[in-house]
Amino acid sequence: MKREPVDLDGLKGSLEEIGVVASGSRENESLVILYEGKERVVTNESLVLIENRNGNKVLAICRGGFGINDSLRTSEYTPGIAYARRGGSTSTAKEYYAFRLVAIGDVTSGRIVQNAKIIAPGSRVYRFNEGFNPMTFLSSSEQRLGYYATGYKTWEVPVQAEYISSHIGIFGVTGSGKSFLCRHQVVPMLLRNGYDVLILDWKGSDYAPHYPGKVLNMGDVELDDEAIIDYLASALNYFGGGDIGKRLELYLGEVIATHNWKGKDEFETAKRLLSEMERVIIEDNTDQSGKLSRWGDTYLRKATRAFNNLDRQDLKPVMGTMKPREIVERLRRERLLVLDLSYGAKEQKLSVFLSIARHLKRMMEEKRTINVALVIDEAPQYCPWQPRGLEERTTKTLTELAALGRSYKLALTLISQGIAGEIGINAAVRRNLNTLFVGRIHPLDAPEAEKYFATSYVSSDQLLRLPEGHFFLIGKLNPSPVPLLITFEIPEEERVRGA
Repeated sequence: MKREPVDLDGLKGSLEEIGVVASGSRENESLVILYEGKERVVTNESLVLIENRNGNKVLAICRGGFGINDSLRTSEYTPGIAYARRGGSTSTAKEYYAFRLVAIGDVTSGRIVQNAKIIAPGSRVYRFNEGFNPMTFLSSSEQRLGYYATGYKTWEVPVQAEYISSHIGIFGVTGSGKSFLCRHQVVPMLLRNGYDVLILDWKGSDYAPHYPGKVLNMGDVELDDEAIIDYLASALNYFGGGDIGKRLELYLGEVIATHNWKGKDEFETAKRLLSEMERVIIEDNTDQSGKLSRWGDTYLRKATRAFNNLDRQDLKPVMGTMKPREIVERLRRERLLVLDLSYGAKEQKLSVFLSIARHLKRMMEEKRTINVALVIDEAPQYCPWQPRGLEERTTKTLTELAALGRSYKLALTLISQGIAGEIGINAAVRRNLNTLFVGRIHPLDAPEAEKYFATSYVSSDQLLRLPEGHFFLIGKLNPSPVPLLITFEIPEEERVRGA
């Protein structure tokens, strides 16, 4: 779509002149010295237009303001300091306020392109009023997500929806509004763009109550053989580990492959499992004379002890009857489903995920475009920074899904309180997230978060203080080359209940 050049004269009624560019300006950054009184209306993250004296128009963001008063310098004793000590008023003759300007790009043609011209000192700077929407510079896309946080509600932020399958990360501490963002902005965006959305609700409280009639219980899901083996081995404490434990895990795999181990309830299932284990152990460790070997006797005792210590309630997750294929078929019909994972231990939840994930992976390996969005709450539970046990499988599976998903339209959305380290997600998975929503961060995440904002002058101090529902949009969905601060409306009844 061709855009008309920016007619600054035509925009005069929608622009408020606020200051001039100071010395030391460059192509992508500069300082604006504010006119007297404008420090009361210009704020951090204000969008401005620079009328560059070098012949173009530059859209920029105010970031990192400061005030200077030479009469109040603390490096030496001045009359102003003396007045201040006595509570008197000081002169403002040598006082000024300024903001660093981070250039988004050249908008002379009506669309964003890289600014290649030095921003000339003395260039006039204008703030946008409600009469003009600067978001129109960013993209002509009809897809919108929230609105620019320090602008007006009409300044809806356009997104490049073709990059949804490049995967999304949503980060913020408890109370930052992650669940609100996901339910009210991200999930509707996924649905609008043709994705069927499956939400994995770890606690069963952030999503399941908000989608009545769309909720599946984790106990209803039939695990595939590999997930059952992973889960039962973990529940049986890997038969004590070591070489004996590894051999018993192999025997367990043989039992599961027979599909002759499931009873009418978990108690009968436990008996059948042990009976089948005893059968395969005896068959593999009996000589031609029919005598059980010494190792066979050891395997039997270890297996019996492990199953006797198994809580029968731990077998509930393997009693489900709804196959992953049936879940996907129902998802096709209903467009959105929530899998409530609130029941059971962590190993049970991860096994359910693995069963579904492997089915989706097989579909993509068959070179099928699947148009499924997998929204994963509490992502560090699946792919922590240092995975152990079953977490190693889930972490590896997520990296495989991410790699295939870009080609076959499987979109991952991972939601986490932390970005990296002990509170965050595994680096191998995080590298596959090409769009990030970063809300209020945990102090431990400050060094990691600053890496994403190294050239855009968003400080960790600002990230630690973001209000609820404010997120910086970074990456491929963002039509701007620099992070944009967005927000959205949270329904009052939900705000009262909490996220």
